[in-house]
Amino acid sequence: MSPKRSTLSLRARLLLIALTTLIVGTLAIDFTTVTALRSFLVARVDSQLTNDIPLAARELLHSSIYGDSSFTGLVSLPQGSYGELIFSNGTSVVGQFSNSVSEPPPNVASGKAGDQRVDIPVGHPITIELTGTDYAYRVLAARDPSLGATMVLSIPLTSVQSTLRRLELAELFVSLGVVLALGLAGAFSIRIGLNPLERMRTQAREITAGDSMARVDDHGPQEIASLAGTLNTMLERLQEAYNDSQSSQTRLRQFIADVSHELRTPLTSIKGYAELYLDGALDPTTDTPIAMERIQSEASRMAALIEDLLLLARMDENRPLSLAPIDLSALAKAAVMDAKAVEPDRNIELITPDEALVLGDQHRLTQVITNLLSNVRTHTPPTATVVVRVEMVPKGALPPPGARTAKGISDLFGSIDETIALLEWDAMVRLTVCDSGPGLDGQQLERVFERFYRSDESRSRARGGAGLGLSLVAAITHAHGGTAWVASPGLGRGSCFGVDLPMLEMDAADTIPDLADRQATNEPTARLTPRWKISSRRERHSKAE
Repeated sequence: MSPKRSTLSLRARLLLIALTTLIVGTLAIDFTTVTALRSFLVARVDSQLTNDIPLAARELLHSSIYGDSSFTGLVSLPQGSYGELIFSNGTSVVGQFSNSVSEPPPNVASGKAGDQRVDIPVGHPITIELTGTDYAYRVLAARDPSLGATMVLSIPLTSVQSTLRRLELAELFVSLGVVLALGLAGAFSIRIGLNPLERMRTQAREITAGDSMARVDDHGPQEIASLAGTLNTMLERLQEAYNDSQSSQTRLRQFIADVSHELRTPLTSIKGYAELYLDGALDPTTDTPIAMERIQSEASRMAALIEDLLLLARMDENRPLSLAPIDLSALAKAAVMDAKAVEPDRNIELITPDEALVLGDQHRLTQVITNLLSNVRTHTPPTATVVVRVEMVPKGALPPPGARTAKGISDLFGSIDETIALLEWDAMVRLTVCDSGPGLDGQQLERVFERFYRSDESRSRARGGAGLGLSLVAAITHAHGGTAWVASPGLGRGSCFGVDLPMLEMDAADTIPDLADRQATNEPTARLTPRWKISSRRERHSKAE
């Protein structure tokens, strides 16, 4: 069950909490004040009892001898004070210490105060309240050895009670005034304090209404500013996610259009030649061989497109690579030889070390180099020179200044192969293919690795294929734990494509096992780990511990 929604607003709840706290605090102060004053006044009465009880005993004794009107004036007790001098033989002398009596006498010396039984301790004053009346007395009993008697003195607490009532009445009105005044001030302060939240609510309604670019005002107290900053960050991320979603939808629509465009044309050609053949419009000796050749060519182009799409799908699904130690220099030499066979007149320079080992899938890495050289043939004139370079660079070496990496500007290509993710390396192998062609501008650099992106807006097949070659380069490089990048000084100044892959170091006694033999025996890649200096980070940390 969902929690019940509160009907009180935040402002009302804060005001209720503040008023409750204020009332409780005021009551505590009032109670403490009254209690302290009562203790003070009673202590003063107790002091008077202690000081005056010996003199009051002599006053009673003197009055019993010389008459009720013969008080010597030794003591001055409050109106309504009574005393009783009790001798050891049981006789007693009772007297009052005021001429006008308004309170009834307690007669506590007889052991009763009204209808209540009273036990009066000697030397400790106690308070006695008369049943059925509002009167109370403070009573003290003390022995007087010089007189051989016990004196019981009672002083009414009328003045104490009157003072406390006036204080309680004053505190009631003061407390009500304070609660009312502070309640109004608190309500006003809470209203001002919640103004940033009110602004946030208004701005949130604007955002909900469709103004996705609006942001929450982050001015105000630290807590409000922190909340607003968090909301703004969340809104920005949601906006980015929305933009990415819109961009993905745009790319999806473009993908469908591109695939449809790439497949429709060869299918139309194939269908046209087939219809001509079925209609008997082709000469069997001259036209039919040409038609079959064109059908085969268009079918091969469709197969290549479908193969590229399937490969990208496999990369996205994180399918494992067929790994083995690969000499990237040898792959580059073979790819350059194939490129020269296609374009004998193009000037292609190859600069490689004797050996540059990486752990990878031979077929996929060959496809990387082939696609980079094919990209040069497609987008540069035959007179443009090409330099293919393989070199070793330190671990963490950055691409040339101004280069854009595929990781930050293209689709995510799944994750790195699990075995390669365990590889420890100290250097990288960098493969670069640089040309003196037309180059790339800033927008093209940002999008060159995107799927189906082509720098020419004409979408003519004469200027390239489906726009998947560089996306495959980025995807395959990422799966091998490397980074694909592109750099260009600008239009008309050429461009340079590169891939950085972890370098594989092998001991002199090690030999590279044949890939076909390893696949035939189904030897898992993990078994080759100790010989190729591949170690798990987890194993390395556990050994260090």
